Amino acid sequence: MKKIIAVCIAVSCLWVGQSFASEMRIAYVDIKVSMENTKAYKQGVKRFEALQNKKRKQLDAKRKKLTDLDKELQMQSMAMTSEHLMEKQQELTRLKKEFDRDLQDATDELKREKRQLDQTMFGKFYNAVKTYGKQHKFDIILPRSAIIYGSEPYDITADITKILDKTK
Repeated sequence: MKKIIAVCIAVSCLWVGQSFASEMRIAYVDIKVSMENTKAYKQGVKRFEALQNKKRKQLDAKRKKLTDLDKELQMQSMAMTSEHLMEKQQELTRLKKEFDRDLQDATDELKREKRQLDQTMFGKFYNAVKTYGKQHKFDIILPRSAIIYGSEPYDITADITKILDKTK
């Protein structure tokens, strides 16, 4: 008798769960694709790449100066006085430290810029998904990365990208 009651309870729970799930509206969105296909993100990436190229050129100029001084030191070290040699070595050491600091500063600045771009876009993305979900009465909107399989009609990535392009 206990087994029959347990089976009836289990079947009724499954039936209630299925009817509840069939009424839920669920969608998914590919976060990366949605954000990266917006005009704002593409412009942000262009600004980031311009900054990256600027920093690279500055560092390349300093690196060339360093290597030139190092070559000069190696080629002429035998002909230099010990005082002059020591001065050049100190200058080389100073330039290496300066280069390392500049490299670290450039790396940190680029990381900050990229993080700022991503955070700004993700904030807009989050608001767009939230608004879209409320307007279209979705119960759940999941990231694409959390889904093994999702039918095409449930993919709202293009819709979210359009909304993001409209927001300032």
